[in-house]
Amino acid sequence: IYGWFKCKVTDDGSGWRLEKISGSQRTKGRFFDDGEKRAIYLGSFYVNDDPAKPYGSGPQTDQVGYAFRNSAKEWRIEFPAPYYESKLDIIEFKR
Repeated sequence: IYGWFKCKVTDDGSGWRLEKISGSQRTKGRFFDDGEKRAIYLGSFYVNDDPAKPYGSGPQTDQVGYAFRNSAKEWRIEFPAPYYESKLDIIEFKR
């Protein structure tokens, strides 16, 4: 379990985008609607200030997760079977 990190969520006109902008392990990607209760996140894992590769570059960088809203100010993304370190990664967000 890690402490809180900074991230940026934006709407580029095509939908919501996420970028984790602090910490050594980062992610950058896009959300896609998957019904009323969740969204699908497709992103790219990268380290430090390395450039993020586009989604679809391969299993070492591709990330797929389900995003759930916990409340008006809290949500999370669950990443089943990530490539590195664990069997399930969860990133929580608070405004």
